[in-house]
Amino acid sequence: MTIHVRVLFGIIAAAVLAFGCAQSTGRTGARVTIAGSQPPTQAVLDRKVLADFRRDVDRYMTLHNKLLRQGTAPKQRADIDDIGENRVSRNALATRIRVARHDAEQGDILTPAIAVTLRTAMNPALRSPTGAAARASIREDAPATFVLEVNGDYPEGESRSTMPGNVLQILPVLPPGLEYRIVDTHLVLMDVDANIVVDYLLDVMCAIC
Repeated sequence: MTIHVRVLFGIIAAAVLAFGCAQSTGRTGARVTIAGSQPPTQAVLDRKVLADFRRDVDRYMTLHNKLLRQGTAPKQRADIDDIGENRVSRNALATRIRVARHDAEQGDILTPAIAVTLRTAMNPALRSPTGAAARASIREDAPATFVLEVNGDYPEGESRSTMPGNVLQILPVLPPGLEYRIVDTHLVLMDVDANIVVDYLLDVMCAIC
């Protein structure tokens, strides 16, 4: 009788131990799949990068609009009689922006993070054989090459290269007052009211391809 009781207790103990192990294994598996424990996907990273870019653009435009109100705003479609006045207004705005952004550097808005995202997105149009037509339209009315400098002038009277629709669809939408241009092989973020370079990204397009 004693032997039978011992065997019975042994069977019960083994069953309890097996059940406990199963529960422990289940808890371990659940811990691995808890939401947020996995590294963020590339799509999530891209959304964050774009959100940071838009924040920096909005910050610039807040400054731009504040300084614009301090003088006479240049007219985007001016008559011949307004050209001289427009140039004065534009130069005055550019000067105020340069003073306010005296410590601005390349990469402040087109940061390394957004640069990687944009380069990856634009490569098919600006570096691959399938983008030949887009590159041709950009080069057709490209301005003369000039030295890019943050807060530097976009040369007066120079053409502004066409930005193909398929490239603009890739790039984040900009608020009125800012535009993308490609100068030589570089992407330029341009303030059209002040006619200055806000930031730029080097070598987004192949020189010969």
